[in-house]
Amino acid sequence: MHRLLLLLALMLTAVTGTSHAQLSPEDLITERPMIMPAAGQPGPATWMMGQAYGNTTGAYNFGDRWYRAGQGLHFGLDLAMPCGTPLVAVADGTVMFVDEKSFGSDPHNLILRHDELNLTTLYGHLLEPPVLMPGQFVQKGDVIAKSGDPDVTCVGRPHLHFEVRSLDYSRTVNPVSLIEANWHSLALFGPYGYPLFQQDLMNPRRWVTLDDQPDVSFWGAILNQYSYAYPLPGEAEPAPFPIPERHAPEVLDTAVYTTRKLTDDGCCANVQWHPTDENTYYVMDGSPGSLASVFERNTASDVNTLMQPAPMPHLSANGAFEVLPFVNGHSKIRRVTDGTEYTVFTDERLPTLNPASTRLLWTVNSDVVVPGQSRPNTEVYISDINGENARVVFEEPGASAMWMNDDHILITMRDEQRNTSLFVYTLETGEVAEIGTWFEMREVRVSPGGQYVAMFIRWQPDPSANGIYVLDLASPLNPTIAKMPWLGAYRWRDADSLYYIPYEPTTSLHSLRLYNVLTQQDSLMAAPQFAPFAIADGHWVVSADGARILFQDATDGRNLYVLEPDL
Repeated sequence: MHRLLLLLALMLTAVTGTSHAQLSPEDLITERPMIMPAAGQPGPATWMMGQAYGNTTGAYNFGDRWYRAGQGLHFGLDLAMPCGTPLVAVADGTVMFVDEKSFGSDPHNLILRHDELNLTTLYGHLLEPPVLMPGQFVQKGDVIAKSGDPDVTCVGRPHLHFEVRSLDYSRTVNPVSLIEANWHSLALFGPYGYPLFQQDLMNPRRWVTLDDQPDVSFWGAILNQYSYAYPLPGEAEPAPFPIPERHAPEVLDTAVYTTRKLTDDGCCANVQWHPTDENTYYVMDGSPGSLASVFERNTASDVNTLMQPAPMPHLSANGAFEVLPFVNGHSKIRRVTDGTEYTVFTDERLPTLNPASTRLLWTVNSDVVVPGQSRPNTEVYISDINGENARVVFEEPGASAMWMNDDHILITMRDEQRNTSLFVYTLETGEVAEIGTWFEMREVRVSPGGQYVAMFIRWQPDPSANGIYVLDLASPLNPTIAKMPWLGAYRWRDADSLYYIPYEPTTSLHSLRLYNVLTQQDSLMAAPQFAPFAIADGHWVVSADGARILFQDATDGRNLYVLEPDL
């Protein structure tokens, strides 16, 4: 009876408020009064960004399963971390509930009330019930719980689900606007996937950034039921298109890159380069209420050419063919020069073309891929460009595939224990070579020409084993592997060198470096004191010649910028 009366009193206080001084909504945004809910510094041995709050691609794909109550959006912030990671109070507060099942977030949860902020916070998917009592006061930074796993295995999806709610618990708000952190540095490296947010092609600038996300009213109308969206849902998106072998000019070990502004109006999310023209790039933009258009732009001029209705074209590596959206399970492959089209049955999966544009590759799953559930059986198909000679070249649960070059396919296979195996399929012989298996491997990127594969490994039993690795697959039967002497977000510049942005989550500005895997030369390309910039929302792309990088700058209203050599 005593516990029941205490809970009733606490709930009444949540509704009526208290006499504590409260910050206004404007003060909350300006001051960002909260700290991160995980203890210590982020990193591959501790915790990293997982899924952002709001209109995420994950919410769009799995909203009906997991987020219907939250208007179809991800109404919290996910931080990926091993089970047992210490969690802290983001602000001074009072314990409201421990393991109150009506809030979900199994197996255990904790709800705090923050009187001065006029808000509550929820810590979900905890490892065990917190050793706290309703009514207990906690201070900012106090360790209050341990992170767990919604699959209750600690090998399924270990992460913290963190929410900021109104006092009556009926509404959630974006934690990014309240927590003091270098969000764009965190988003560069570690999230579950890119792009972070689903783009509504009928309103292409809305809800596609970390800090422009709506409040969620529980059981309100669905907010992301889009008629036209980018990217395509789930497994329908094609695998990454291969990059032919290229060799960029050598660079000096000095800060030689500068930034150049391309837009003045905050345009545009999900920008992409042309696959062969180093000056041409594409954006999707338009007015709210009408379907966005694809515009072709040039970094060397002010030319802005209307191309076609959105979405973005999927162009082959040589720019000769475009993969069109599927209809009734069929994809169309259109030759750009004369409009010749091939119709290929791909079971509602868009294919990718090999570098020579002679073959197609796609995968077909026996069921929807849902994190935390058994992996469905996956068939990897290849065919001629016109769909003839279609055949399955690999079949296993949890498989995916991408072209390395005209002769080889890289196949990844991930199991429920977060182990990922790599295989190389050789087209000429039909042989499948197993390269190896790694725990918690992510960010697999194939080099131009396909000799190397870069990957990120975290949460290893030996923390010194965490980091970026490069596999040399010149001989798939005798691969070699090397750990990189740096940590950060990476993209291939050319056949044997990587751009990387050092993982420095305590800084707000970014720097750009170049690492050659053959010579092991590490060169500074752009430094904040010479070219201050901050890549917004984790999205940056490298031009066809490897010389330029396109991104939205978080320091300048998300205008498009290009990083390029200072010639």
